[in-house]
Amino acid sequence: MHYIYKIEYLNDGFTPQKSATDAAMAVKQIIEPELQKGKVVIMTSLDVKGACDAAWSPVILKGLREAKCPRNLYQLTQDHFRERRAVISFNSSTMENITKGWPHGSCCGHGLWNIPYNSLLTLKYTNHTKAVAFGFDLVIMIKAESILEAENIANVELSKISS
Repeated sequence: MHYIYKIEYLNDGFTPQKSATDAAMAVKQIIEPELQKGKVVIMTSLDVKGACDAAWSPVILKGLREAKCPRNLYQLTQDHFRERRAVISFNSSTMENITKGWPHGSCCGHGLWNIPYNSLLTLKYTNHTKAVAFGFDLVIMIKAESILEAENIANVELSKISS
C-alpha cells in the first residue's frame, strides 16, 4: 500500500496520518464559507455497509493496474486474492470461490478498500459538490442558492454514486 500512497493515487479514506477529526475539519472548511455567504448546503452522509465483505478483487486489481503498480507488488496482491474458498454447509459440504472481501484482520485490507472507494471520490461531480471520505463513510456536500436547486443537484449526484 505504500506505493499507492506514495504516488498519491488515493484521495481519502483510510490514509496514514489522517483521522476522523481531519475529515470533520475538511467538512467544516467547505460548509462554513458557504453558509456565511447565505447559501444553502445539503450534506448527505453515506455509510458503506459490509464494506470489508463487498470489495471485489477484480476491481482492486484493475485499480492497481491503472495506478501502474510495480509488477511484484501487483502479483503479491493478486496472490492475496487467489484460490480463496469458503465451506458452505447445507445438507452437505461444498466449496465455492470467494471473489469479494478480504480476510478479516488482514494488514492490507483497509488499504485495498481505498482503491475501489477512490472511484467515488474522483467522479465528475458538478462544481456545486464536494465529497469527503473517512474510513467506510462518505459525505457529499452540495451548495446552492436555494433548497430546491440543492435538492435537484443532490439527486443528480446521488444518482451518479448509485450507478
